[in-house]
Amino acid sequence: MAVWERKSVSAPRWWESLRQIAVVALTGRNPGSTRLILLLAVVFCAVVGLYDALTITLYLSGGPYIGPQRSILFPDFIVFHAASRAFLEGKLGVIYNLPAFSDFENLRYSEYFPQPVDFRPFMYPPPWLLLTIPLAWFSVVTGYSLFMAATAAFATVMAGRRNFWIWMATLTSPAALWTMIPGQNAFLNIGLFYGGMRLLDRSPVAAGILLGLLSYKPHLWILIPVALVAARRWRVLWCAIATAACMALASLVVFGPAFWIQFLEMARESSMPQFTDLMFRHVSHFMTTILVSGRILGLPTPVATAAHLAGAAAAAIVVWRAFSRHPLGDETTAILAVATLLVSPYLINYDLLLMMPAALMVFRRRAEADLYPGELLFYVGLWLIPNIGVRLNGMGIPLMPVFVAGLLFLAWQALKQRAPGLPRAA
Repeated sequence: MAVWERKSVSAPRWWESLRQIAVVALTGRNPGSTRLILLLAVVFCAVVGLYDALTITLYLSGGPYIGPQRSILFPDFIVFHAASRAFLEGKLGVIYNLPAFSDFENLRYSEYFPQPVDFRPFMYPPPWLLLTIPLAWFSVVTGYSLFMAATAAFATVMAGRRNFWIWMATLTSPAALWTMIPGQNAFLNIGLFYGGMRLLDRSPVAAGILLGLLSYKPHLWILIPVALVAARRWRVLWCAIATAACMALASLVVFGPAFWIQFLEMARESSMPQFTDLMFRHVSHFMTTILVSGRILGLPTPVATAAHLAGAAAAAIVVWRAFSRHPLGDETTAILAVATLLVSPYLINYDLLLMMPAALMVFRRRAEADLYPGELLFYVGLWLIPNIGVRLNGMGIPLMPVFVAGLLFLAWQALKQRAPGLPRAA
């Protein structure tokens, strides 16, 4: 009697890889090696990065356009340029006066505006104007090019040298694309933040100076003193405070006390319902905060404000616990970066660039063990949320703060996952 033996046919390697990826995405179960997950992340970031690079190249070269569409070229950089130019022309008084500053922009930059603008305010404290004065010595296009190149190079030196691939992914992420389209300062922010946190132990004075310089953007600086006090890094704290004070004093000397008084008055008015309603009408699609998300969902302003304050308080508590009870490292830095984005009520999608290196750090640590079911898909959504979140806000589905809060939870899990014997840097 003939005996038939069925030969086992192994599945193609690519099919087995897809099966393992599907298992990880749905169940979170580690396939036994992190190599496949990391390779998937590299391919995903490379594809998204190539798309973003093509988008910004076409945007700056005049089209054809793909991706985010803007009717004004680098509008936020024009605000920086206009404020600096107003100072050089002896018109400091218009900078913190919303109608007067809009008239100044319409008069000096009409070739960049398809129609007159009525809400392009300069919301920064005087130290930022002090840093941007050299921009007015150049044309808008030249100044924009130099500004973006210089801030990206600075961030690369301060934050990108430790891990080239993490930095390349960050530099070509959707959040970076949204930094370049309006001409914002988010590259400078991550250079100061991650550069300062990297030097906490090695050079406390340099770390304090870098973190102190970040005070030009107060809503990204507010939790740094909390973290330094919790970690008992007193030397860094005093250097950071001294740097912030020196910047404020220098701007006081250059611009005079009246300019600071105008800024404080503008800051007071910006908290009034009339101004917040005006900002909501103009930029709510781009905003990432709990407060704005509550308003998009139709919650009464007091309820949305209460929800935001609760989220900010929870973020501050997580930072305090992380820095007071755990050794400093990538995970604590990630917690501080992400928690910062839950504190301010006024953040735009390009500010999410601050958490993108943190997201990669957390993903790298979390990939060493079993993930939560759906966690891999969460990272995909997190990476894309600066772009798709704008569209979701317009549809009445504000998910950006949900992803920020989710990453804060995962950063805390990564911190607990780190064994005492592991090195501080992943």
